[in-house]
Amino acid sequence: MMELKPCPFCGGKAKISYKDYRFYGFNGKGDRKLKYRVQVICNKCHSRGKPIITEWLVNPNPYARREEQVEMFAPYVQQAADVWNRRANDG
Repeated sequence: MMELKPCPFCGGKAKISYKDYRFYGFNGKGDRKLKYRVQVICNKCHSRGKPIITEWLVNPNPYARREEQVEMFAPYVQQAADVWNRRANDG
């Protein structure tokens, strides 16, 4: 898993957050089609990084530990972490 820098405002520890963003509907098999908002949130002061919106995903579950679910969300988590870790004084 990628490392998250401390919060730039309070120095608190940060975590990745997943939230349903938009529900599209069901396909013929009953699978849900959703978009998620993935972002980093500080546990101490609750400041937030820029939200990253996923593409439409079929039966997504960001909390599942199954490998296919981890792979499905990995690019979005990496983008959210990169945005959070970027600082104004970085070269």
